Parts: sequence; C-alpha cells; structure tokens
Amino acid sequence: MTLAETLESLLPTGTERRFGELQLSRSDSGEFVAFHRNNRGMTEDLREIASHTDLRELAKFDSKEEYRPLKTAPNLKCGWVTRSPDSENFLKKLDAIYPGVFATWVAYDLGEHDPTPLRSTLERQTGMYKFAGSITDQMANEIMRETCGKGCLRQIAWPIDDRCPVSRLTGSPRVIPVICTEACTFAVSEARRLVKEAYEKENAP
Repeated sequence: MTLAETLESLLPTGTERRFGELQLSRSDSGEFVAFHRNNRGMTEDLREIASHTDLRELAKFDSKEEYRPLKTAPNLKCGWVTRSPDSENFLKKLDAIYPGVFATWVAYDLGEHDPTPLRSTLERQTGMYKFAGSITDQMANEIMRETCGKGCLRQIAWPIDDRCPVSRLTGSPRVIPVICTEACTFAVSEARRLVKEAYEKENAP
C-alpha cells in the first residue's frame, strides 16, 4: 500500500482527524481538506491556498513573520485552508507543512522503523558536539521535558538508552500521531550546552 493509499484508509469519506496543529477532513464527495485546528468552523472565511509550494512558504514563518527553523514547532500560522481532489496531492501538501512526518508515522506503526535511543544519537556526534553523549539521565529528562516537550509537537518514541524502553505509541480514530523517532539537532545542541555548563561549573576556579 502506498502512503497516499494509507492516507485514504486513515481518512475515509465523511471523517476528520487531527494531525499536529492541522485539522484534516474528507467530504462525502471525497475531497480532502486541511486547515489550522484553531480555525475549525471558520473554513468559509479562510484564505484558500491551492499549491503545496505556497503551503511550504506559509510554514516557513510564524504569525509574527519570524522564521520557523523547526517545522513541528507549535506556532503554525492560522487563517488558511487547502483542498485536494485526491490523496496524492493532499499528501504533498501535508509534507509541505510537516516534511516526512506522515511517512515516519506509517513506517513506525507498521513496525518497519525503530526509534534510535538518545545516547546512540549523541555518541555519533563529532567535533564540537562530541561530548554531548556524556549527559546524565537527569539532563536527558530535562531535554525531553523542556526542549522537546515545550518546543515541539512531536511525541517522543525514542528511549534514553537500551536499558530504558518506552511504551510504543499508538494512533486513534481521531488523531494521526506526530512522532519523533530520533533526537533532532535542537536536542543535540541542548545536550552539548548542559554538558558544557556542568563541566564549567565543576571546574570553576
């Protein structure tokens, strides 16, 4: 089954689901619709965005026109709606807003993609990030809580290490999960900062 066909099966006609900050629906005629969930019930008054390239541009900046380096940050603009006659076109639009996120969920849900433990990600780092792997479990939990939990919509699917497995995430009839299967550069940078801060504190004159 292709990703587009999987999307069709997850969103039958006459249904709707949440996907990150998006509200997805499919009309009785089969048309796919997406808009910011804060605009639910207001689709007739929203700006129509027809192409996935225009949606990609929209997703680059928040409502204050500040650049969004993390596309799954909880600050996507409101005030727009997009419609697609088929699932392939609709999937391109979802990828324009959340690149690769739907494919990651499908692979994970099918058991074809296993999460990478945080320590495995950090141990691969080189250069200025080489020592990020020496974080404590307390630091790791702080990263998960403060950097990931507050700044990103993704649900963490990765464990700290192989000794600390996490419960496998599942979907629901109303939600397509936005998941994280490997710590991103923001988490790696925060790990380096915490290690550096702890080292400087321990070795202060």
